[in-house]
Amino acid sequence: MGKLLEVKNLTKRYYEGTAENLVVDHVNMEVDSGEFVVIMGASGSGKTSLLHLIAGIDDFDEGTVRFSNLKNTDDARKERAVDFGRMKEKEKSVFRRSDMGIVFQQQCLIPDLTVYENIMLPMMLVRSDAVSGRFLPRQSRKDRIFGLCARFGLQEHVNKYPSQLSGGQQQRAAILRSVVNRPSLLLCDEPTGNLNQAQTQLVMELLNELNQNGQTILLVTHDTKVAARGSRIIYIQDGRMEGELSFAGQGILEREARDKEQVLMDFLKERGW
Repeated sequence: MGKLLEVKNLTKRYYEGTAENLVVDHVNMEVDSGEFVVIMGASGSGKTSLLHLIAGIDDFDEGTVRFSNLKNTDDARKERAVDFGRMKEKEKSVFRRSDMGIVFQQQCLIPDLTVYENIMLPMMLVRSDAVSGRFLPRQSRKDRIFGLCARFGLQEHVNKYPSQLSGGQQQRAAILRSVVNRPSLLLCDEPTGNLNQAQTQLVMELLNELNQNGQTILLVTHDTKVAARGSRIIYIQDGRMEGELSFAGQGILEREARDKEQVLMDFLKERGW
């Protein structure tokens, strides 16, 4: 499918007085289109900081973050690529709206808007289709939103406000809001961190179905059950990439999640988890 994200020697420093703290320490990684990559690490390991650098939310001190093979709104035959190191803040913001979906641990839904209106908001900001580049008429936007809600169990809640939903329903609405513009990359920062086991299951089923339909996902978690849903695990420790586990080619992709989780636990124990 081609490489979507390339991170090289990515470094972020903070200072406490004269003491230097490397929160992201020369990280190198790649993500192919259609992958479901999980970043794991203990609390304070730098995994969320790494995600924020990739999203352009924070600035990095060294290295590069480059996106390629992006959905091209002008000519599908030409590769569209961007380098965050060469972009201004406004350009990054425009890029995030059109090519990136972001889901946080807190759902961040606007309380005074219905589920339908919350999901609609990114479409109002971009106002065109990420695949074709054509302006989407109101009915097309409405059909897309209702289609997503019907597909992922929110069709009965489209006119409700966030306060009327469970935590799991709110998170599913937040995920649909993040993918309604069909972004090239979906970034998830502990999306199940505030959910119980049943709600976590529903959210991960949603993410897995999106991935099976071609959505590239990069997800941060400390939950091994959640991580085992991914196709590749990147382990971060003290801001450094300390290991990588790919489930592809190991004969366990179609086996039970508990089998993948055991392989993952063995991998983590070898790294002091």
